Amino acid sequence: MLLANYIASLLCVLNTVLAIWPQPVEFEHGSKVLWLSPGFKVHYKFEEPAGILGTLQSRLMPWWYEHTTSIVDQSSKDILDAAVGRMRNDLISTSADSPSKVFVPWKFHPKDAIPEPGTVKYENIIYSITFLFRRPYTLQPQIEESYSLDISSEGHVLISIYHPLGGLQALTTFRQLFYKHSDPSEATSPYTPYIPLSIKDVPVFEHRGLNLDISRNIVTPAEVMRTIEALAMNKFNRLHLHASDAQSWPLEIPALPELAIKGSYHKDQTWSVGDLHEVQTFGALRGIQVYLEIDMPGHTASIHAAYPDLIKSYNRQPWPNYSAQPCAGQLILNNSAVTNFVSTLLDDLLPRTEPFSALFHLGGDEVDANAYDMSPSELAPYLQDFVDHAVSKVHSHFLTPIVWEEHILDYNLTLPNDTVVQAWRARTPNGRSAVAEVVKRGYKALFGTNEYWYLDCGFGGWRDPDLTNPDSPVKSPYLDYCSPLSNWRHIYSYDPLADIPESQQHLVLGGEVHMWAEQTDGMNLDSNLWPRAAAAGEILWRGKGVVSEDVTRRLAEMREWLVAKGVRAGPVQVTWCLMNPGNCRQ
Repeated sequence: MLLANYIASLLCVLNTVLAIWPQPVEFEHGSKVLWLSPGFKVHYKFEEPAGILGTLQSRLMPWWYEHTTSIVDQSSKDILDAAVGRMRNDLISTSADSPSKVFVPWKFHPKDAIPEPGTVKYENIIYSITFLFRRPYTLQPQIEESYSLDISSEGHVLISIYHPLGGLQALTTFRQLFYKHSDPSEATSPYTPYIPLSIKDVPVFEHRGLNLDISRNIVTPAEVMRTIEALAMNKFNRLHLHASDAQSWPLEIPALPELAIKGSYHKDQTWSVGDLHEVQTFGALRGIQVYLEIDMPGHTASIHAAYPDLIKSYNRQPWPNYSAQPCAGQLILNNSAVTNFVSTLLDDLLPRTEPFSALFHLGGDEVDANAYDMSPSELAPYLQDFVDHAVSKVHSHFLTPIVWEEHILDYNLTLPNDTVVQAWRARTPNGRSAVAEVVKRGYKALFGTNEYWYLDCGFGGWRDPDLTNPDSPVKSPYLDYCSPLSNWRHIYSYDPLADIPESQQHLVLGGEVHMWAEQTDGMNLDSNLWPRAAAAGEILWRGKGVVSEDVTRRLAEMREWLVAKGVRAGPVQVTWCLMNPGNCRQ
């Protein structure tokens, strides 16, 4: 009788749809149920070179994950073992005090009609996972994160990868295959209804990031690490920390001790050397390169508290004439003291961040020529000298510089060929996107426009009205400059390559979704980010998407995974619509 019930339950899941986020490039699956053994084992195999070609590959393309493993001082096996351990803790409940982080999928089926398997689970069990390391056949960066995942009807799991990063992505996918049974007695062992299964996956873009502002409002290292967990679940691989701005300088620089002491909001609201190291290590173990931005020479008024002689036009009024935001103030150009300051700053910071990422962001947005009492054309040669010096410092530490688009689009500066230019404006005066203008000039680019991927937009203006000014622009309905709010569907509809010729698309490395923090801190960070950032994550992994009910339902499942992991992600849709598919179309 139990077996009959079990077979009947399998028939109920024939129409189950694979709800992986981001969606894999290629996949096929059946509808048989397998259970995951709490004590599943992990095995590692290495592909042997095949003849002369294999020997040549081993010489020309040796194991090129040495840099990745060195950042945490562990072997590839250790990295994957740690990831498997985290996954085991998420999927398997070891006690009442240590519940699993798997959910019962009741929201995705009609009421009281979850197509669950029966309670017989002693057959059809996954007992082991095998990783097969293959030899790389290309030097394309994306191959590092590619993987194939195959699960046979007998429960044999094979993950084929070229690099440990691919193993991390495969485990992220594997985790999403499982659900918790609604019967509490079954909760210690999750099941998957998608067997047999075959997935082949590789990202479209090599750089898939979140730009997170940790300076304008307080975001703690613990909150950033929770964000890293969510990023990894959505197959992001970069976290760009916007670590300083006009309002505060939270980052401790031992060579410049007064900088954070005086430049931060409060002595207890700083990021220590240990904090930064912990966050970058935490990211590295999860396949996330955490890299820093020190925005300069604009957005630097916070330096004035410690080094007033380095800042021009500090708190000059009316501030809108001299800066994009209060407080006005920018690093003085053509000044030896500023040059020495930048050298000291970068010589301290870069050696500490280099082991974790090959990138360093030098900022460069919204440099206001009025603060220097110059025209843009008069300022440009001084700005060129400043940028040349900063870039040379980045190069001296064998890192790749990133700058904002204004350096080339507004000031027409000349940058080294390896410079990555981050574009944020949706439109330039000629009607093309900024990213299209960047690649037209031959530079590598990152996309993520304010029109689609600024998560801070739409919450209303944060400036106060000047009651003595009858012409104050701050008035009802108190909108911000980039309203309305970009909901997840709008974010998902962004086509980053829409106006870029095919011949230039190879210069687009990827992009970032942006969380500026004028009205965000640790209390609302999760809900402001998720699930909207996840929508950007799938575009970064797969390329252009089309909004549909299938996308809604898959994103809603990812939201449940985030919530189960402790991330306070907002809902994707009304629960009734998820429980009644097809009934909320219009």
